[in-house]
Amino acid sequence: MSKTIVGLFESRSDAERVAQALTDDGFDRREIHVYDRAGASRHDGGDGSFWSWLFGSDDDEDARYYSEGVQRGGTVVAVTAGDERADRAHDILERRGAAEIHEQSAGAGMTGPGAGSVTSAPPTASNEQVVPVVEEQLKVGKRDVSRGGVRVVSRVTERPVEAHVRLREERVSVERRPVDRPVSDADTAFAEDTIELTESAEEAVVAKQARVVEEVVVSKDVEERTETVRDRVRRTDVEIERVDEQDFRRHWAATGSGTGLSYEQCSSAYGYGCDLGRDERDAGRQWSDVEDEARTGWEERNPGTWQSFKEPVRYAWNRTREQGRRAA
Repeated sequence: MSKTIVGLFESRSDAERVAQALTDDGFDRREIHVYDRAGASRHDGGDGSFWSWLFGSDDDEDARYYSEGVQRGGTVVAVTAGDERADRAHDILERRGAAEIHEQSAGAGMTGPGAGSVTSAPPTASNEQVVPVVEEQLKVGKRDVSRGGVRVVSRVTERPVEAHVRLREERVSVERRPVDRPVSDADTAFAEDTIELTESAEEAVVAKQARVVEEVVVSKDVEERTETVRDRVRRTDVEIERVDEQDFRRHWAATGSGTGLSYEQCSSAYGYGCDLGRDERDAGRQWSDVEDEARTGWEERNPGTWQSFKEPVRYAWNRTREQGRRAA
């Protein structure tokens, strides 16, 4: 089964480099799609938008996230691959700095030539209209960025050094001293003789020995910090107001304002009466016929309050029944 891996990058050039890296890794270039504000480099979605083609709907939560990223200047890269290569594609996008990576089964949202169309939501009943409440959710991803570093280079240099050493040196001294004395037995008279004395001296001998005099230790300290990311998200707020609310307010002002109850307290009673009036099972019945049932239903949810809210319920019931008869 094939999967589609989608990544968001800061610029078009980054995305193109990722697409080339995927191609160099053996992925089919026809299955690699690059999309920015200028459009997709390849889009087989027919007349639909790129997001409908990719996710199945422009209103998809992921489609909105990536669409806003593109509007802020980012570029989307989508690659389709088999299960055995999907993890490899994911790793390439992650290593290349994708801000957010989405993975889904091919066909879950993408439709191409010959593929079936995206199915729509089942229709609601004829008497219902659905108002979706849409809310954006903030997604915060992480990526590695370069913050600089340290380069340690080892080189061999030379410098002059000197050391002092004391050396001993011998010198032979020959001295001729004039004397005048008789020859003694200690003197060797008229005999030939040779005397040799050898001079010696010390000289400096240089030897070098390598020694470790210092160590340079390079290491990395890893610490984590909490960063608060702030942005603005949108939400669809639905205000519900009954069309006949003005009439109910006039009725409350005429009959209920002196009871000590506010209109907001009585609004649920008016709504309860409208719901009872729409019940087709009570067609042709009078208020006296349904009052006991109405009281029982009200007291189940609001024990002991029927007498205070009976009049708003009755008025709303009669008004709803009258509107139903006019419509018929």
